[in-house]
Amino acid sequence: MPSIRELAGELKCSIITVRRVYQDLESEGLLRTRQGTGTFVAKVDSSQREHFKREAVEEALNTAVDVGLSVKCDEVELKELFLSILKRKYHAEEGKG
Repeated sequence: MPSIRELAGELKCSIITVRRVYQDLESEGLLRTRQGTGTFVAKVDSSQREHFKREAVEEALNTAVDVGLSVKCDEVELKELFLSILKRKYHAEEGKG
């Protein structure tokens, strides 16, 4: 991984912000930092991958439901919309393979 200073410069953001992100990723077990050698992507086992996958999808779905509720969609509308998008996306993926 690039150094904190390098990445902050590349992204044109604060060193503090990048440091926090690196610390968060390290606390989640996704990065390993070795004094004097740098920061590396950690090996993640299959159960950790499943956990991160589920967490990411759940967070995205929660956000989508919150948006739907904020514009007064009811449960049936949200479910129909989700199933429609899911069907469209899976059919598009089948066409690629």
